[in-house]
Amino acid sequence: MADEYDEITSKKGIYEYVLGGNEKCLSIRAFKDKEKGKVYERQKGICSKCKKHFEINEMEADHITPWSKGGHTTIENCQMLCKNCNRTKSDI
Repeated sequence: MADEYDEITSKKGIYEYVLGGNEKCLSIRAFKDKEKGKVYERQKGICSKCKKHFEINEMEADHITPWSKGGHTTIENCQMLCKNCNRTKSDI
């Protein structure tokens, strides 16, 4: 429950996570700013969906494999989408 894990939205699941290893118990959904910056640089500011260039503040971090389908909140499962593309996509 260190400050480093302030993106955990369900602290009541910490014991279940420690005992069983299921990250879903913690509800870790938000990417850290440092991770977003790395992914933005990796993509060179290009939205993964519409392929247009945006400034980082015009983009949002998105799970490639959706959270609802078991996707983890890791840099490998992160893509940057422009706000419009992120808000109009679905988790299929």
